[in-house]
Amino acid sequence: MRVSAKVDYALRATAELAASPPGPVKGERLANAQQIPLNFLENILLELLRSGIVASQRGAEG
Repeated sequence: MRVSAKVDYALRATAELAASPPGPVKGERLANAQQIPLNFLENILLELLRSGIVASQRGAEG
């Protein structure tokens, strides 16, 4: 079965989040760990946030 890059990246990002220690994880760290383009990952994380799958908090840099 084929899945889109968006679905693949979303699954990889959520798996990385699940494997991380409790607490905030920077998008940049997720992107680097899973070799996902940061801009694409940010859009995916926004959709996951709107769906209630992930939570977000603004960091010190923005």
